[in-house]
Amino acid sequence: MPGPVARSPLGLSNDTELPARPLARVVLDQATEDGDGHKAESAVAYRADLDGLRAIAVGLVILCHAKWPWVNNGGDAGVTAFFVLSGYLITNVLVNQRVRRGRIDILAFYRRRIVRLAPALLGLLAFTLVFGLAFGWGSSHWRVGLLSCFAYVSNWIQVGGVSIDPLGHTWSLAIEEQFYLVWPALLIVLRGRLLTFAVVAIVAASVVRLVATGPLEYFSTITRADAILVGCVMALTRPRWPTSIAAAGLVALFAVAFLNSGHDLGIPAAMLATAAVIGGKLEPLGRLAPIGLRAYSLYLWNWPMTILFGSIGAIAPILTILIGEISFRLLEAPVLRRGRMRRRALAASPVGPSPATDLLPTQP
Repeated sequence: MPGPVARSPLGLSNDTELPARPLARVVLDQATEDGDGHKAESAVAYRADLDGLRAIAVGLVILCHAKWPWVNNGGDAGVTAFFVLSGYLITNVLVNQRVRRGRIDILAFYRRRIVRLAPALLGLLAFTLVFGLAFGWGSSHWRVGLLSCFAYVSNWIQVGGVSIDPLGHTWSLAIEEQFYLVWPALLIVLRGRLLTFAVVAIVAASVVRLVATGPLEYFSTITRADAILVGCVMALTRPRWPTSIAAAGLVALFAVAFLNSGHDLGIPAAMLATAAVIGGKLEPLGRLAPIGLRAYSLYLWNWPMTILFGSIGAIAPILTILIGEISFRLLEAPVLRRGRMRRRALAASPVGPSPATDLLPTQP
């Protein structure tokens, strides 16, 4: 290829294209073929618009925590968008690895997730520990929160009615990690039945959420799995909708945030809205990609700052941005840089680079 190829923050070139067929079919075939019958490797193209969508999602969460009067349901809209995006990105990566390598290296997948996500989280937990020992937190169970974060079970602790602030927001991170303990294995075992399973599971999880009440409805992995699975289905079917559909989806996501629709209506609406943005590809969102790349650190630090400085006023959001930027530069960016260097080195080998699971900032 003439000239240097621009690399995306995911370590993938922006001029690559996804397979022409839905990825659900690629799972069955494990590889595509070119016109001469040779195996043709596919690549997951970086989409700046999805990082832009992550920027909007974390912005809605921050505005909700700040109790801005017109963002009634920003938390539900933002976190649900994160879940759908996570399922889409991770499923793309896993399927692409199977297409390129003929198998999915589950242990490598988990190692890369730990390397990618642990530094920023450990930074937050260290702050929580030091501040708690020095000054204490409002919640008497913050130590339980620390332990539950290490084990990624903080959502179930809160299902039991235990407040673990300032780490209460880590429930969404726990749900994702619990989901990905199962999903890669299902992708390997179910193969051609995976899409059917995902659709049935979406319906089942949605029904459970409708019947469930209280903390179980909000924090349970079972009642939130449908959002991640919607993203998985989008990756398996890979629809290509008009840009107008993506624009309508973005408007719908804002509508969910601005209207006090409640969980029963708001969460499914946010799932469908996010799916529409993914399927339609709204390229102007790419201008917000630099913020989206920082969404994980912004999400991690926003709730503790809100606990410390209150929901009213601009102090908590401002400190969230400042500390989130420090966290990104010191704890996330080095991992991203190492991943890009590793990819350049592997690109020169006969096998070529494997999918960049360690560079996917899938969590908020």
